[in-house]
Amino acid sequence: MMLPLFVCMTLLIGCTEKEKFIVYGSPQNEAELESVLKEEKSVEKSTVIQYDDKMLVAVQIKPLKKWNTTKIEKKLQKKFDEKYPSKEVFVSADYKIFYEANKIKKDQLEDNKLSKKITELQKLAKEET
Repeated sequence: MMLPLFVCMTLLIGCTEKEKFIVYGSPQNEAELESVLKEEKSVEKSTVIQYDDKMLVAVQIKPLKKWNTTKIEKKLQKKFDEKYPSKEVFVSADYKIFYEANKIKKDQLEDNKLSKKITELQKLAKEET
């Protein structure tokens, strides 16, 4: 009696997939950004925040690839710099940056606060913890 219920619950839980690639700000090139991030097989989730000429790319690396976090960050930074030379792009695989980027999306900050928050996150990433 309990086995079918357990199997059904397991299947339902496994089928719910959260958003993996989130783009916030100006979504004119959302599909393009998503394709660049999907090319990198080590990226599990990402949040991209765009405002004017600034772009923050916060990624979470798959658990078995965490040993190469710095290498993956540099590779993504290079890809985004080549693809968007007119934008100031910042890529981070740090969880605190990913968390704060998702918080920005959730809070839906106004435009004037968005640029300031992106700059704060860049400074936060450079801090040693």
